[in-house]
Amino acid sequence: MRSIKPLSTASKLEILSELTEDLKANFNKDESRKEYLFNKLSGAWKDDPVLNSDELVEEIYNTRSISDKNLFEE
Repeated sequence: MRSIKPLSTASKLEILSELTEDLKANFNKDESRKEYLFNKLSGAWKDDPVLNSDELVEEIYNTRSISDKNLFEE
């Protein structure tokens, strides 16, 4: 803020205008990038076997290695 304080109002407005245009130009690019990544990753897990919800929960619990706690009641 200290670096622009001594500038004239006209200079500050010019900087603000340039920044605004830059943000507008880059804002739309971010959305297209997200859409590109979404399309690229769609079906990334299609080769994985399809599990029903109970099998999926069991697989998640069985692959956890952080805790020694038994997650399934026997």
